[in-house]
Amino acid sequence: MKAVTITMPEELDARVASEARRLGISKSELIRRGLVAVLPAGKPEPSKNMWLDLAGFGEAGLSVEPDEIDEVVYGL
Repeated sequence: MKAVTITMPEELDARVASEARRLGISKSELIRRGLVAVLPAGKPEPSKNMWLDLAGFGEAGLSVEPDEIDEVVYGL
């Protein structure tokens, strides 16, 4: 395991300590469980095509015709 140091407000630390005691686990285990709960499952794969990742980005009906590109990009 890798050791990591984090900082948190005292009141959050007190809540973590209380919940860890209630569950009978360490604060570290409670924090690990919390991270697992909020992180996506598995290792993310790098994008194969960043342009496809952007497909559908923007407003519906947005036109990017060559004569309109300045309006789209610069708001002119």
